[in-house]
Amino acid sequence: MTNVQLPDELAKELLVMTGQADADAAVLQALSEYVQYRKQLRVLDFEGQFDADPTFDYKEQRRVP
Repeated sequence: MTNVQLPDELAKELLVMTGQADADAAVLQALSEYVQYRKQLRVLDFEGQFDADPTFDYKEQRRVP
């Protein structure tokens, strides 16, 4: 585990925003959400780089049990 010094005002705001009872849990939640957000941004980097398959029929896929 890593120790990080946070400004008191930021720590208080983080506790309110996350709804966590202690700072460790709040920081863990915030970092987890941030990492997930950054991963989603990386996916957007590929937008427009792949061509859709013209033969793919999404309506047909819905009928498959």
